Parts: sequence; C-alpha cells; structure tokens
Amino acid sequence: MSYTLETIRLLIAHDSQDEAEQLMNALRNAGKATRAELVLNEDDLVRALKSGTWELLLCRPTFGDSDFRKAIAHLNRLGKPVPVLLLGDEFSPASFREALEEGARGAVPADDRDLLMLMIDRVVEDLRLRKELQHTELALRDAEKRLNVLMDQSRDAIAYVVDGMHIHANEAYVELFGYESADDLAGMPIMDMVSSSHHEELKKLLRSRAQDESKTHELECRGVTTDGEEFDAVFTFSPSTYDGEACTQIVIHRSDADEEKLEERLKEMSKTDQVTGLYNRTWFMEELDRAVNEAVTSGQLAAVLYLRLDDFEQHQTTVGIDGADNLLYMVAEFLREQMGPNTVLSRVGGEDFAILLQVKDLDEARERAEALRKGLADLMPEVGSRTLQLSASIGVAFAREDSRGSQAVMTKALECCNRAEAANNGTGDAVHVHDPMDDVESGSSEAVLMVLKKALENGGFKLLYQPVMSMADDAPSFFESFVYLPQEKGEDLKPSEFMPVAAEHGLAPKVDRWIILRALRAAAEQQDPLRLMINISGYSLEDNSFTEWVVKALKASRISATRVVFQFSEMDARNFLKQVNAFAEQIHKTGARISVSRFAGDLHPFQLFEHVQVDMVKFDGTYTQELGNAESREKFGELIKQASESGKEVLVGFIESAQQMQALWTMDGVDHLQGYYLQPPSPEIQISEES
Repeated sequence: MSYTLETIRLLIAHDSQDEAEQLMNALRNAGKATRAELVLNEDDLVRALKSGTWELLLCRPTFGDSDFRKAIAHLNRLGKPVPVLLLGDEFSPASFREALEEGARGAVPADDRDLLMLMIDRVVEDLRLRKELQHTELALRDAEKRLNVLMDQSRDAIAYVVDGMHIHANEAYVELFGYESADDLAGMPIMDMVSSSHHEELKKLLRSRAQDESKTHELECRGVTTDGEEFDAVFTFSPSTYDGEACTQIVIHRSDADEEKLEERLKEMSKTDQVTGLYNRTWFMEELDRAVNEAVTSGQLAAVLYLRLDDFEQHQTTVGIDGADNLLYMVAEFLREQMGPNTVLSRVGGEDFAILLQVKDLDEARERAEALRKGLADLMPEVGSRTLQLSASIGVAFAREDSRGSQAVMTKALECCNRAEAANNGTGDAVHVHDPMDDVESGSSEAVLMVLKKALENGGFKLLYQPVMSMADDAPSFFESFVYLPQEKGEDLKPSEFMPVAAEHGLAPKVDRWIILRALRAAAEQQDPLRLMINISGYSLEDNSFTEWVVKALKASRISATRVVFQFSEMDARNFLKQVNAFAEQIHKTGARISVSRFAGDLHPFQLFEHVQVDMVKFDGTYTQELGNAESREKFGELIKQASESGKEVLVGFIESAQQMQALWTMDGVDHLQGYYLQPPSPEIQISEES
C-alpha cells in the first residue's frame, strides 16, 4: 500500500500574523496543498494540539507567551509525534545543532523560503514512509495472527524456539511428546525432545544454525516422549518470527506417516510445470519473497531475469502444439544446463521463463543475461523434422535493499522484458536491464505531456461521477464529476499530477473544455433533471477566452445553467483570485453557481468570501477524518455553522464509515453528504430509484 499526503495538516506557531500569512501564500504558490492553523500563544497551541491531527509544526523561537522549547515539551506531554521545523532568526552550525538536540527535525532561516520548501518536502516524504511502514507492520501483525490460528489447527507438530528453548507449540506438538499443555513446554530445551543417541547430530545442527539462521535444516532422528518412548521422526528447522521476534520454527513429520509423504508429493506437484518439469510461477514468487527479504535485511543483491521466446506463435504454427511443448522442454533443459542445479528457475507462463540469481552488481546480471541470449541463438533445436532458429528477449530487474516487495520486482522485470521485445524494430533478441532512471522517465513531465496530448487527440481521459446526497427532501439528484488521466502502465493520474504539466504547456483550458463538454452532455442525456458539479482548474482562467467559451457552452447545452455548479479548489481560488472573481461574475449571470473544494485549509478561509461570490463550500477531507475526536468535531461544527450562516451550501465529503455518517447527520448546517461509504464514483451517471 502506498500512502500519500493529499493535504498537509500544518500548524504554525508564530509571533506575527502578517508573516504567517505571507508564509501560507508562499506555500500555496509552491503548489503545496495545506490545511493550516495559526497559533499566537501557548493556550492556542495546546488547544490546537488537543483538537486536531497535524503532520508538521512550523515554529518561531518565541510566539506570544511561549517559545520553541515549550512547544516541544507540549508535544511530548501529549504524545503527539509531530515533526517540528524551527524558523530561526539566526542560522549557524551551533544553532542548528541546538535545535536538533531540543527535538526539532530541522532548523531553517525564517527568510529563506526556498530552503523551507525543500525541508518541508523532506519531512513530508519521511512522514509518507513512516505511515507506509505502519500500515505494513499492521498487515504483518494481522498475518502473524492468522498464521498462529492456522498453526494451532494444523495436524503437523509445530513449535517455536529461541536459543534452543521452546517459546510456543501447537496442540499436535504437545500431544506428540505427551505433555498436558503448551505452558509445560515453555523454556524446555529442544535437546530434551530428541533421543540421547542423536544429541551430537542435533548439537552440530544447532551450531550450524547459530552461524546462519536463514537456511532450512532437516534432522532424521528419534523423538522422545515424556514416558521415555522413542519414535522415528524428521525435525525441520527453518527461520521464522513469533510475536515479532526472530526465532526458529520446528516442524516434525513422523517418518511412518505415509499420508504426510503423499501430501508433500501433491504439494510438490502443485508447484511443478507439467510441460517443462520446471517449477511454476507460484513457487518462483515464494523464492523471490525470500530473496527480497534477504536483500532488505542483509543487502544481498539478487537479479530476476525474465526471458521470453521471440515469435513463439510462429514456431508453434510450424511444429504444432506437441512440437511447441517439446521446444519448451528443450529450452528448459538448456536453461538448467546453463544456470546450474541450484538456480531458482521457473516457467511462469506461455513462452516466459524466470530466473533468480545472486549477483555482485548490475554488470554481472547483464553479462549472464547476454550469455543466455547468445546461447539460445546458437541452440538451433531440432523439433520433428524442422530445425528452429530461436531468439529471446530478456528483462532484468533487481531485488535490492529498497525493494517494495516481490511483486514489484517481478513487474519491473516483466516491463524490462517488454522493452527488450520492442527493441530492434520489434523483433526482440535483446536484453534490457532496469535502470533507476527508467522510473524517473516514466513519470517525468515529458512522459505526462505525451500522454496528455494523446488523450486530447482521442478523448482518452476518464470521467467519473459520484453522487452527492442532499439532506433536503425532494431535492434533485446531484453528482460531482472527477477526471483522471489513464496511463498504459501504472495508476491513473489525478488532476493534481497532470494539470500543472498541462498548464505549463498551455493545455489546461483544452483539458477543462473537454471535461465540461463531456459532463454537460452526460447530464443532458438523463431523463430526470439533476444537478451537476464540474471541477475545473484555476490554470484555465489564464486563457482570456475561457470564461466566454464556458458561457456559450452552457447556453448551447440541453441542461439548465441553474443546475450547474463549477468548483475550484481553495488553493486555486486564492492563487487566481482576480480571475476566479471575474469568472464567478460572468457565470452567475447565466444562473450557474460557484463552489470551493478543500475549503478551510487556509488560515482565514472565510476572507475568501469578501473577494469571490461563492455559493457552496466542500470542506477539506481531513475534517471528516478527525470526526472521531470530540474537540475536532466541535471545531468542525463551528466552521460548518459559520459557512451556513454566511449563506453557503455546505457539502461534506470523504465519508468512509457509518460512524462518520452518524456524526455528520446530527450536525446543523450540513446540506450535502458524499463519500465512498454512500457510493463510489462511476463511469456513468446512475440515478437510483429512491432519488
């Protein structure tokens, strides 16, 4: 799971309200979506910390009756792990060191805005990684809980030991050795479970595991019950964890258990490809999991070679299906011979093979891949009466210390194989080794621009519609439109990711025009009248003809302008204040309305109403996330009340649970609700029968 910070919840402890507002303007101009709150004294700071969740605190050395050290003390006292950046008047190695010693994440000269933006980026990235780690650890704990349940229900005898002493065992293990409960085994040495005639063998195995616990060992020996009876068994020792602590797992298979041997054989067959005799993709991914774990824990670099036979369909046509199977078997034999008996080698599907290698560096992996490519070209196998000329495309990716998981490594290897296959004018017979720059290129402004231009040419954007539930009875159906930019590889891009690129190249108005036309057309096709909210970008207003075009589009559409709401983000509304105001004046003449999304992220959100005639506000999603906190809920209620009393329709979105829904249902001033809990966005406008 990839964690992102859509909005930075920012707390500013400052000694000057004017300078704090200038700081907020700088953040907006830098394109950073923030929800900020200013505190000018100690009471304000404590109140803000108790009533909200914050990602970052920007703090002056002194503010009101408080100072930087007191702010750190309050964070520690309240158990708030909020990173702090000190905005100092003087900057020197000594002052920087002092700030770090006091508990700050960093110190920045108050007047160096460029350095501050860089520091904020670093802190936000650190927060993202920390959140991602927390999600991963939670998932790991859940997996361990499920594993413990499965272990306790297993018919195999399973135990966990640390330093040769038992810390846990399942019921089958307890019964096998004749104990009454697992508690009786706690602290019992594993040596007591084995016949004295095999003690030396067990000691040797344990010494070997002490030097390298990453491997799996087996010991055929005689087990001993509490009554002194002995039985033949196979003890399997393998690395594991229990309650988050590294340990050794012991699984005992009775040597006379024919049923277990059969199960092992069936398990082996389930992992084997029947055509080539190689292991299949499932087994390969298990081995790759181990390689990724080893890379993360010990820094051991491993390479995945993803090999695809070129023109396999043509070969299949030439020699038939049976002949093609023989060809795959011959290629598998060639790979076995070239790679050696201990190589992790698999057929992962069709004409695709995967190889896992321990390598010293990228050059070694490239050399091994090139040797395979040349070897296959020289193979020239005879299938039936035909001699075939083979070639292969090979992609190479790596399990490294920073790898996100086996699936990500495998996907990268496949992408590299596809690149190799596209080489030589699409004939393949090439090797492509993953370069970290590949990732940069795929997400670069140039790449986004190419996808943008293509989408504008063929209408390749994705427009989704999410229902908005109105609290009033007999209200018409209400939908909000969202646009995404699909990519051939990877997730769809959000407007915040592609609109800055569009604006840089003068394409933002074209994108918004496409959105407006498609959304109006979709609404007009509905038999029942409805309200429609269309998100557009402030960048488009830099085009002087855009507003006039929107007015004409409204008049030409078959939907009443009074049912259309145009929505800007609060950041865009402030960054393009004059343009948004002029747009609102012209749009209101048609009967359409104006909304502001991500509302109340600014220090003084209601000042916006003094400059722009706003009809509706959609509050920033972080307020919905904090409804579980009583003080946050009370603060949110006051903001809703103030917005409602200002004559604005109030929309609260991002509802993802019944608890959030119940809390908002009882709040005065809320006109509309929206969120995945109610209904996710859909490619089409879907009006329910209840509407």
